[in-house]
Amino acid sequence: MAAEDQTPRTQPSTGKSKKRKKPKKDKWGQTIPTAGDHPAVEPEQEPPVEPVPAAAAAAQEEEEEEEAAGIYENGKVVASGLPYTITEEEIRELFERFGPLGSLQLSRFPDSGNFRGLAFVSFESNEDAMKSLELDGFKIGNRFMRVERCRMAAGSKRKRTTEFQTDPEKADGCLSAYVGNLKWDVTETVLRDFFKSLKIGSIRFAINKRTGDSRGFCHIDFEDDESLEKAVGMNQFELHGRPIKIAYAVSNRG
Repeated sequence: MAAEDQTPRTQPSTGKSKKRKKPKKDKWGQTIPTAGDHPAVEPEQEPPVEPVPAAAAAAQEEEEEEEAAGIYENGKVVASGLPYTITEEEIRELFERFGPLGSLQLSRFPDSGNFRGLAFVSFESNEDAMKSLELDGFKIGNRFMRVERCRMAAGSKRKRTTEFQTDPEKADGCLSAYVGNLKWDVTETVLRDFFKSLKIGSIRFAINKRTGDSRGFCHIDFEDDESLEKAVGMNQFELHGRPIKIAYAVSNRG
């Protein structure tokens, strides 16, 4: 008797395929990701650039150094590039998919009070904050949002200083304010006119020692606490087309 053909045969699948849940979509028609998912729409890809091995190694080392030095705020991320029409509730709903939030702060234009497309999101745990970085490049409407870790006070000259940090607290006896983001042509006369209702003792500009030009910020000493408080309350007011930064001066005394 001839040996039977021992070639294995593929058995037909008898199981029924599971139905996939229909993904939720936002009001712009984009799929809302959940923890572990990737953004539904990938960001526009720029032409690939081959990194130089030495430069890549240096960047990795720099990132590790910053991590060890505590450069980033724990459990906090910054979302930028958001549509001006999005609401606080919609932003909260988007990020709460990764974990409970501790706080949500929206940045607004000083003149109109309208949302400027920038939000600071604090999670109750740093692990949830790291998961939310998956939203980086997620498309909302016609814009691609940017989500990154929130940097603390600038201590590195290798990366740009951002406003993604907490303003310094007022020191005992402080009567001075830091005023930044000034145009290079802003003079003492211009500043005194800007703060004309306040009592100013002196104004100290930061000067570039090589060129003798203004470095774009100064410190103002006020004569009384009331003037200082009113000045800090003018933070983000516009001067010569720029929203200027006004905060309590940081004491250098240990």
